[in-house]
Amino acid sequence: MDARNDMLRLLQSRKPGYSLEQPFYTDPDYFKLDMELIWYRDWLFIGHDCELPKPGSYITVQIGDYPVVLVRDQKGRINAFHNSCRHRGSRVCNTDKGTAAKLVCPYHQWTYELDGRLLFARQMAEGFDKSQFGLKPVACESVGGYIFICLAKEPADFAPMRAMIEPYLLPHRL
Repeated sequence: MDARNDMLRLLQSRKPGYSLEQPFYTDPDYFKLDMELIWYRDWLFIGHDCELPKPGSYITVQIGDYPVVLVRDQKGRINAFHNSCRHRGSRVCNTDKGTAAKLVCPYHQWTYELDGRLLFARQMAEGFDKSQFGLKPVACESVGGYIFICLAKEPADFAPMRAMIEPYLLPHRL
């Protein structure tokens, strides 16, 4: 029996008020399904915009196999990118949080603007088009200062989630 069908069978037989069966906590195939069907597809709360107080402020998070960096750009916008240099795949930001004027890969010093554009790449062949090698974006939305990202190639529309969250924030003037 495959993990997906096994998981579905266990969920359907689960008694309300009882814990999930052990495989939900220990089986690597269940974990993989969890990552693929939830964490890599849905909008995830990552942090609050107060963690990124000024241009160049960044935080990093790890979602399963994917390192992500969130950074506030010069216009005040919060951007999210895969925290992986487009040259050799090294992590661009190696600390949990910090501030940087530019995002610089420690391996070969490829330099990215805070909006993800590649600014500098040394010793590249003639005709190398920097505009094609910016950091890979991750969908990023903010509501009431709460930051959400979605790793899906085609993220679900955030509007229904925004509509669900906003009534809870209104009494607090967020």
